Amino acid sequence: MILYWIVPYLLVAALPTIVLLSVMLGGCTMTRTAGDPIRELSFHSDPNGRAEELITELKRREIRAELQRTIDEAQR
Repeated sequence: MILYWIVPYLLVAALPTIVLLSVMLGGCTMTRTAGDPIRELSFHSDPNGRAEELITELKRREIRAELQRTIDEAQR
C-alpha cells in the first residue's frame, strides 16, 4: 500500500532528475571549438608584446595625471 502512495511523487521527481542529469552530462562531455577563447587568453607577462602595451598605457596615465595636476595648480 505504501508503494501506491509513493508512485505519484516518484513520477513528479523523475522528470526534473532526468533533465538535471542530462544537462550535467551534456556539459561535461561537450567538446570545445577550435577558436576557443579560453585557450587564447593572454597575460601582460606573455612574450606577445602585451608587456609593451601595458607599459605604454601606464606611462600615458602618469603623464595625464601630471598634466591634470599642472592644470589644477594653474587655476588656483
